[in-house]
Amino acid sequence: MPIMDFKLYNIDGLYFELVDSYDDKEYECTFIEERNGVRTEIYKDTLKKGMWMKCKKYYIGNFFVEIRSDKGVLKKRISFLHHLKGNRVFISFDSAALGDSIAWMPYMLEFQQRYQCKVIVSTFKNFLFKDAYPELEFVEPGSTVENIIAMPQLGWFWDKNKEPNNPVTIPLQQSATDILNLPYKEMRPRLAYHPKPFKSDKKHICISVKSTAQLKLWDKWQELIDTLITLGYDVYEISKDDCDLKNVYRPQDQSLENIMDILASCEMYIGLSSGLSWLAWAMEVKVVMIANFTEANHEFDCIRIENRSVCNGCWNNPKFRFNKGDWNWCPEHEDTPRQHECHKSISVNDVLSKCIPSYPQD
Repeated sequence: MPIMDFKLYNIDGLYFELVDSYDDKEYECTFIEERNGVRTEIYKDTLKKGMWMKCKKYYIGNFFVEIRSDKGVLKKRISFLHHLKGNRVFISFDSAALGDSIAWMPYMLEFQQRYQCKVIVSTFKNFLFKDAYPELEFVEPGSTVENIIAMPQLGWFWDKNKEPNNPVTIPLQQSATDILNLPYKEMRPRLAYHPKPFKSDKKHICISVKSTAQLKLWDKWQELIDTLITLGYDVYEISKDDCDLKNVYRPQDQSLENIMDILASCEMYIGLSSGLSWLAWAMEVKVVMIANFTEANHEFDCIRIENRSVCNGCWNNPKFRFNKGDWNWCPEHEDTPRQHECHKSISVNDVLSKCIPSYPQD
C-alpha cells in the first residue's frame, strides 16, 4: 500500500484527516483508546482522501487510528502518543489556585521528556516556575500558540471527555498525570526562589488559618497559639486574609516572596488543605496538615491530623460534588449538630502530640 499522508492532532478534540491515500478508495477509519488493558472504539467513519473525522476527546490518551480496507483488512495503525515526538504541545492550567499550580507543575517536564516533544506551558503562577524550568517555554494565560499538535488543559472538569477519571477519587497530582497520560508518582516542583535571611529572636512556627470553605476550617487556633508560645515558639500567621487571633506575628509585607522567606526558616508549618500547605511542602518545610475532610492520599506525604472515628473524607467521595456557592457545605450533616464534625473533633493535643516529640501524649 502506498504511504498515506495524514494529519493527526488533538487541539479542540481528537482530529484525523486522510490528506492523500494515493487512490480513490474508501477506508474505514477508527479512533481507538487503549487504557488499563482495555481496548475501546471511540469513533468510526468511512473516509476517502481529503476527508476528516473528529471526536470529543481532549486529554492525552493512548489513542490510535486504525485504517482498514473495505474488506476489513488493517492497512495502517497510527499511535497518537508516538506522533507527539518532535512536535509542540501547549499545556494550559485551567485553575489559578496556588495549590493546583504547585501540584501539577512537575509533570510538565516529565511529559516533555517522556514523549520527546516541546512543551509550551501557561500557568497563572509563571513567576514561581519560569526561571526554574529553562527546558520549558512559558506563555501567559490567554496566549495563542501556533504550530502545535495538542492542547490539553489541566483542571477538574467532571467530564470524561476531558479527564479519564473522576477527579475527586484520585490524588490531586494524579489529575495532571491522568490528563497527560503519565504514570502517577508524587513529585515536588522546582521553584524559582532564592531565600533571603529572615531574622527572628526565637524559633518560629508558621500557621495559616484561612481557607476557601467552612468545612476546611478549624476552630482551635487560639488555644494552639497560646500553647506554642508557652513552648517557646513565636507564631507567624502568614495568610493574606485578616484574622483576629492574639499573640501572633502578621507580616507587613504580604508578598509571596516574603512569605516564602518566613517559611524557609521556620521550624514547621501548621495549616489546612490549602495553597500555602502545598507551597511549604514544595519548599521542603515540615508540614502539619489538619485535613479530615479529604482522604489521606489527596494531598501529599506530610504529618496529617485526622480523626477517622467521625464523619470524614466527603471531599473525595464520588457521591458528592462540592458546591462552591454554599459556604457551609457539609453533604452528610449540614444543619445538624454534626455539621463539620470532621474538624471540630480534632483537639490541640491531637496536633501537638504528632508534631512536637516532647509534647505529652493523652
